[in-house]
Amino acid sequence: MQKRKEQRLTDLRKILEEQGRVRTRDLAQMLDVTPETLRSDLDLLESQGLIEREHGAARLRVLDKETPPEKMQVTIRALQEVKDGDIVFIDAGSTILTALNHLSSRRDLTIVVNSLPAAQSCLDMGFHCLFIGGQMRRSGGHTYGYFAEQMVDNITIDIAILGTTGIEGVDGFSVYRAEEVGIRRHIIRQTRRLVIVMGRHKLNQPGYYRYASFREADLLVTNHLTPEQKKRFSGVRQIVEV
Repeated sequence: MQKRKEQRLTDLRKILEEQGRVRTRDLAQMLDVTPETLRSDLDLLESQGLIEREHGAARLRVLDKETPPEKMQVTIRALQEVKDGDIVFIDAGSTILTALNHLSSRRDLTIVVNSLPAAQSCLDMGFHCLFIGGQMRRSGGHTYGYFAEQMVDNITIDIAILGTTGIEGVDGFSVYRAEEVGIRRHIIRQTRRLVIVMGRHKLNQPGYYRYASFREADLLVTNHLTPEQKKRFSGVRQIVEV
């Protein structure tokens, strides 16, 4: 029972990280829980100072000095690596989705996603979108598993832009859920260039399940780092600080 709750809390935080402000009734549907169970989970996260609640909705708190403009600068800089005609895999983080309009001047792009919200954002902006099918998690609307991986294996990706939940304790870049590792490993194998987007607040956040080592990253785009912080990424081929 405790493990189930821990996984549910992890899923809840992941949804809020990806989608920003979410209505509580939508959260209950995504997590397939009763309003009472969701209220208990939100009470716990609020008591820990991790979320904010407002008018029937919830959002993650900003726990560090990184501001939304700083996060956006990092994302926009990463998107500058995309060239005309590229096939691009885009992670489903809310900041990346918000910044997608900065690709509007590119020609003949194909954006590959494994998230329904990301696919809808791409379509709304008029991009050619390739959605990776497969087994789907209700929370967040992500696909994963054998069929998703088989589809990825038939795509040559020019550039993949991925985020990370944290790096502490994993010596690499990580995700919240174990089932996300497989599809990311397939994406990395199929991409010519791996770009990692990481706000500096992730430096001290724990990594959960590592999907890539530092040495596998072609480019890390992040906020300004101290010399000591930069040493932690000695295996990354190139680091751009904004």
